[in-house]
Amino acid sequence: MSRVPSTLRQRLIWALATFSAATALLVGLAIWSSDVLLEDAAVRDLMERELALVAGVSSGEDEFVRHHTLRFYRSQTVPDAIRDLPDGFNTHVFIGDRQYHVLVKTPSAEERLYLAYDVSFIERRELALGLAAVVILLLVTTAGVFTAQWIATQALHPLDDLVRQLERLDPERRGEQLRLPSAHSEFTVFVRSMNRYMAELDAMVERERAFAAAASHELRTPLAVIQGAAETLALTDTRPQIARIARAVNEARHQLEALLALSRVNETPALEQMEMPGDLRILAETYLHDAPTQTQLIWDAPEAFRIELPTGAIAVIFTNLLRNALRAAKGGPVTVRVDATAVEVLDEGPGIDPGELPHVFEPRFRGRDGGSGMGLYIARVLAQRLGWELTLENRTPGSGVRARLQFRRATPGGGARRG
Repeated sequence: MSRVPSTLRQRLIWALATFSAATALLVGLAIWSSDVLLEDAAVRDLMERELALVAGVSSGEDEFVRHHTLRFYRSQTVPDAIRDLPDGFNTHVFIGDRQYHVLVKTPSAEERLYLAYDVSFIERRELALGLAAVVILLLVTTAGVFTAQWIATQALHPLDDLVRQLERLDPERRGEQLRLPSAHSEFTVFVRSMNRYMAELDAMVERERAFAAAASHELRTPLAVIQGAAETLALTDTRPQIARIARAVNEARHQLEALLALSRVNETPALEQMEMPGDLRILAETYLHDAPTQTQLIWDAPEAFRIELPTGAIAVIFTNLLRNALRAAKGGPVTVRVDATAVEVLDEGPGIDPGELPHVFEPRFRGRDGGSGMGLYIARVLAQRLGWELTLENRTPGSGVRARLQFRRATPGGGARRG
């Protein structure tokens, strides 16, 4: 089931869980600190009153036990552990293995009074309180995580619904709209904006398809007339210009079919048997006639083999790569490598500026050799539609460009396979 990206969900869960844990920790620290401060204040007040009372009751006695937790000493019999304590309230003093708070007063130069209050049981209670606070903190944190997961699920449910709707959208189905999740009016603006955008996109696609259909109808007829006339002339006229016209018309027909396929997203281009590298040689002849006379086209290919490919797409992609290579070579050699998996076109021109290389497939990008800026863009779109990989790279600095069209096995989206 499609859901909102997990990173958003996890951030929301951890934010809520962390907030719960931090709140529980702060509350626990506040309770524990309040308990400690109140106990210290109560003990201090108790010892002040008890020291005044015990000093009067035990006059003449060096040691007096008021309670099993309270011990009174005069300076003559005071234990060594507390003898040198300063006047005032002293905390966490050990006498043997017991912990005391000790109140020291010096009523005269000859006498010091000590009242020791055994706080071992208080320390044990505070330790137990601290452990209980830790356990409660762990329980609150665990409960916070599960609560945060529930809250995140409830909060992101409408987004999950919208994500599922978006994933089910089909570009071939016109008029689709997103449904607003009930009781979630906060998404009204988003859903309405998306639906308005989708409606405008549908209208634009319909206009483009209508134009493509009209262009196809208007162009196919004159191309068929030119092709028929060229074939008729070829019966009695052997001039190379007639054959060139026939090749150009055939290439234009393939390119028209390939470009029209771009407007049909889910349509699988028809596969045809191609003779390699012979059919590529035929496509290349038209451009060799326009290249400088010294241009040398080198074919690096195995023996002839047959392969099933969308002929129109191959014509568009290969001729674009070859035209760019011939233009960059400026009369130098151009090499075409062909096998059952890929076609490579290599030139020995100056190469592509490294700063321009990432942008060569962008629409309307023109390099140093000019051109319309659309050829490589169209070639890349066709290759991606068929599940192929089209790359351009500099061979070595200043030694030309390698353009590679990598075929893949036949898939529902189209691909290459040995015939």
